[in-house]
This record gives sequence, structure tokens and C-alpha cells, in this order.
Amino acid sequence: MLSIQTLATVSVFAAAFLHAIWNFILKDSSDKAVGIAIIYFTSLPFALAGMFFFGFPNVNALPIILLSGLFQTGYCILLFKGYEAGNLSSVYPIARGSAPLFIYLCSVQFFDASTTLQAFLGVTIICVGIIYFGWERTKRNNSNSTEILYALGIGAFIAAYSITDAIGTNLIGNAFSFFGAMAIVNRLLLVGYLSLFEEQMMQRIKSSFDLKNVSAGLISFACYAVILWAYTVLPVPVVSSIRETSVVFAALIGVFVLHEDLHFSKGLMIIMVVIGLCLLLTT
Repeated sequence: MLSIQTLATVSVFAAAFLHAIWNFILKDSSDKAVGIAIIYFTSLPFALAGMFFFGFPNVNALPIILLSGLFQTGYCILLFKGYEAGNLSSVYPIARGSAPLFIYLCSVQFFDASTTLQAFLGVTIICVGIIYFGWERTKRNNSNSTEILYALGIGAFIAAYSITDAIGTNLIGNAFSFFGAMAIVNRLLLVGYLSLFEEQMMQRIKSSFDLKNVSAGLISFACYAVILWAYTVLPVPVVSSIRETSVVFAALIGVFVLHEDLHFSKGLMIIMVVIGLCLLLTT
């Protein structure tokens, strides 16, 4: 019988794969603002149902819930604006690759996590492999400074909401209670942003509505719920490092589904991520 830790590890790998899928769907959306709105609001009823079923969080957790909702909003805004600005997928691995190392260092402070040289090397190798792959793609695709800035901003928000999510989930003691409360804050902020800064959103939603974005919303809900639950079972750096293998899954989808070339940088990233995971998961 699988241990709870093994089940959580396998589940995070599955969530990483699904994360790559819903990002592909968003990237393919004709209207990225509409796409992100449909994705996030599709998952809202399920997040609220989980909170009602598992219980409301204590009011003492409100500050971390508000902070996490704010960081999550910043992430989704930069994500769809980055895709609008250009070929964000070229530099997106830089964003995903930089987050786990920052999270690892912060987790020592916030979670009193025990640290070993082997674990540190594992996280570092994963990060270097993903960042190297992203850097090579920026050179190959002549990415501009705007795209790189978007990627760095996204990376900062990923690290920030990952830390606050882990703190909030462990403070409340239930992933779904935290998810529901945070989702309310996030969606209210997102509605405010879209209303103020995106023109004619209702008309655009009607004209650009796509069921693929609904499916992406369901996928994103499953991904996020799994990650939050995993924070209660596994060390935060382990969860964040496995989570960022979504970049590897995206690369593999590109090779086997989209028939892209397997460049040296892509192959090296996959090898480095596998080595890093072996070090991290055997500590």
C-alpha cells in the first residue's frame, strides 16, 4: 500500500503535467484576458464548495489569506499580459525555474525546515537546468526585454504565493478551507482589475467564449487543490521543485505531440531535472 508521502509525490507530478496542459490552453486563447477570466471563475464554485464542506477558516488566518489572494492575482495578471506581450513561452522557464530555489531558502526561515546539502544540490540542479533551457530559448527566439521582465515578475509572484499558500494551508490545517477563502479574495481582485483596465469585458467574453477554457479551469482547480494538500504532507521545497517539472512536461508535449525538435538545451534540462529530483527525493 502506498504511503501518504508517496501518494502526495505522485499527485504533485500529475498536477505538474496538468499545469502544463492548462497553460497550453491559455496560450492558445484568442483573447488572453477572457481566457484567464473563464479559467479562474470556472474553478471558483468548486473552491467554495470545498470550503463549505470542510469548514471556514479561522479569522486569525485572514491576513495570510488576503496576502496569498493578492499574490495569486498578480501572477494571473502578469501571466495573461505576458502572453499578450509576445512569445512569453520562450522565457517562461526562467520564471518557473527561479522560484524553487527562492522557496527552498525561505522555507528554512518560515517552516523551520531541516536542510541538507543533498537537498540543496537537488533543488539547485533542477533550477539551473530549467533556467538554462529558458535562457537558450530567449537567445534562439530573440526575446525582448519586456518578455524577460514579465517572466521575472511571474517568477517572483510564483515564489511569493507558494510561500503564503503553504503557510496558510498549514495554519488553517485544511487545503480546501484555505483554497475557498483565498479564491474569494483573488476573484474579487481579478474582477476589479478586469473592470478597470480591460475594455468591454462582457462583450469580449460573449464573443470569445471557448469551452476549452472551461476545461482548463477544471484542470487548474484540480492542480491547485493537489498542491495545497501536498503542502500538508511533504516539505514545501519538495512540492515546489516537483511542481516546476511542468516545464519538462511542456517540453515533452512539444516534442511528442507538436513534433518540435529535441534541442540540446531541452535534453540537458530533462536530464538535470531528473538528477535533481533523484537527489531531492532520496534525502
